[in-house]
Amino acid sequence: MILQGVKNFFMNLKYIFVPMGTVALGLVFGLSVLIPGALSSASVLVDSVAEILEGTPIDLDALLSSVTDSAGELEWSDPVTAVQTMFSDDWLTAALTRAVGALVGDVGAYTSELGAAAGVFAGAMGSYLSTLVIFVFLGFLLGYFLLKIFIRRNMARRAFWKYLLISLTDSLITASLVAGSVYLLSLWQPSVFISTPVSLLLFGFISLLEAYIVHGLGKVEFRRVVNFKNILQLIATNLLIFAAAAAMVALLTALTNTFVGIFVGVSLLEIAFIVVGMNAEAYVKSFAALVASAPDSNPEFDTDRHGFLND
Repeated sequence: MILQGVKNFFMNLKYIFVPMGTVALGLVFGLSVLIPGALSSASVLVDSVAEILEGTPIDLDALLSSVTDSAGELEWSDPVTAVQTMFSDDWLTAALTRAVGALVGDVGAYTSELGAAAGVFAGAMGSYLSTLVIFVFLGFLLGYFLLKIFIRRNMARRAFWKYLLISLTDSLITASLVAGSVYLLSLWQPSVFISTPVSLLLFGFISLLEAYIVHGLGKVEFRRVVNFKNILQLIATNLLIFAAAAAMVALLTALTNTFVGIFVGVSLLEIAFIVVGMNAEAYVKSFAALVASAPDSNPEFDTDRHGFLND
C-alpha cells in the first residue's frame, strides 16, 4: 500500500496546474476590480488633500512618492501583515500627515481632516481588497472541485449516489472525531497523546470500511480488506504523502520566495488531501478486480501478495 499510495500522489501531480489556473483566474478578476478602484480612490484622496489645504500649492508627485516610500519601509517579508498595515486608518493618517508636512511645513491644523480623508480611502480599499479575496477564494473552490473530479477519475470512479452517501458519512464522522478530540482536550490536555493515534486508527478503519462497502461488498471477503495491518499501512501511506508534500513546499519556498511557495504549495497540499481521501477506495477497487480475475482453477491463488496495498 505504501509504495502505491505514494505513487498515486506523484502521478496526480500532473493536475497541479488546474487549481493554480483557477486561482490565477480569480486573481485576474479580483485585480480587474481592485486596480481601477484603487486608482479612483487615490485620485479622490489627492483631491481631498488639495481641498483640505485650501489651495496651498503642493507637488502631487512628491506627495505620492513620499507615501510610497513609507509603504516601502514596511516589512514585506510578511506581505499579508504589510498590506493590512498599509490600509489601516492609523498608518495612512501618519503617512499622509508626514508627506504633507514635508511639503508645506506645519500641518497640525489639518490633522483631523487628513485623518478623515485617509479613513475614506482606507474604507474604499478595504472593500476592493475584500472583493479580490472573494474572487481568489472562489477560484480556489473551483480548482479544488475540478481537481477532485480529475483525481477520482484517475483513481477510483464511483456512482453519484455512492458519492453523496459517503460524503455525508465522512462529514458526520469527521465532525464527531474533531468535536470529541476537542472536548477531551478541554477536559485533560495530555489526552491529545491518546486521541491523536486513536483518531488516526478510526480514520483508517472507517476509510477502509467505506471503501469496502462501495467497491468490495460481495466481491471480496471483509477481513481481507478491513484489518489491522491494512489500517496501519494506510496511516503510514497518508503520513508519507503529507510529509512529501510539506517537503516539496519547503524546498520550493527556499529556492524561490514565500509568495511562490504559498501559491504552488496550496495546490500541492490540495492534491495530497484528495489522494489521501481516495487511497483506501483505490486499494479496494483494485483488490476486488484482482480477486475477480484470479484463476478459478487455483483456489489457493494469493491475491494478498499481488494486491498493491500489501506489496
